[in-house]
Amino acid sequence: MEYDHEYTRNIVCPYCGYEDRNSWEVMRNEEDLGVIECGMCGEEFKAERIVAIEYSTYKLEGLK
Repeated sequence: MEYDHEYTRNIVCPYCGYEDRNSWEVMRNEEDLGVIECGMCGEEFKAERIVAIEYSTYKLEGLK
């Protein structure tokens, strides 16, 4: 069975589909998370964190 495990909001095990809802706790501030063991099935897999930076700008009118 295939699981949606690429570009997801949380780490998803590609073997069993388990979603780690505490993914933000895994090696905080790191992008390459290395090899991780699934908390459900115990299989090991490689994980990486994708970091996106966005900006917003505003007119100064009405902010002063």
